[in-house]
Amino acid sequence: MPRERQFFVLFRENAVNLMDGLKTLNSLLMGAPDDFASHARKLKDLEHQGDEITHRIIRELNTTFITPFDRDDIYALAAAVDDVLDLAEETADTIVLDRVESITDEARAMGTILIQIGEELVQAFDRLEARNHMTEHWVRIHDLENQGDTVTRQAIGTLFHNHHDPLYVIKWKDVYSLLEKTVDRTEDVANILESVTIKNA
Repeated sequence: MPRERQFFVLFRENAVNLMDGLKTLNSLLMGAPDDFASHARKLKDLEHQGDEITHRIIRELNTTFITPFDRDDIYALAAAVDDVLDLAEETADTIVLDRVESITDEARAMGTILIQIGEELVQAFDRLEARNHMTEHWVRIHDLENQGDTVTRQAIGTLFHNHHDPLYVIKWKDVYSLLEKTVDRTEDVANILESVTIKNA
């Protein structure tokens, strides 16, 4: 395989691993408290796998003279995907370490949104080499990110209006913030992919 094509293989591998991570986070959010820790451990393993793929991308970048698109974009894309998995892992760890006993409907809704965004990203990475029919993915991801913002605002409003235990409020404010950051970073991945597509059309 030509060295420059190897980047597309690695990015597809990274996207699949990212999707596995988002599915694992969603399983935690949808599951029973007794399973929270096992889901968090699995997410940690997937995050390590993501780190290894990212390192392979960087090694390819450092040893390949001709790249399929701008070197800075390759690095930014790899870093953004890595950040999403880092945030997903941090969310799971926070839920476990803070001993959250049950998951709110709003957090579950955010998990569902992340799964939908992940599906769009996997399809976008599959089409990255050909760079065709990709606009639909950006439109869908931006719409889902807006939905995530709405859910987060509603969740924070409900949190402060309905709960008077300061510890509960602090715990869930942290979790909502991490979920929102995770969604925001997935949109950053989409924005970089969109920029690559436009610049290399």
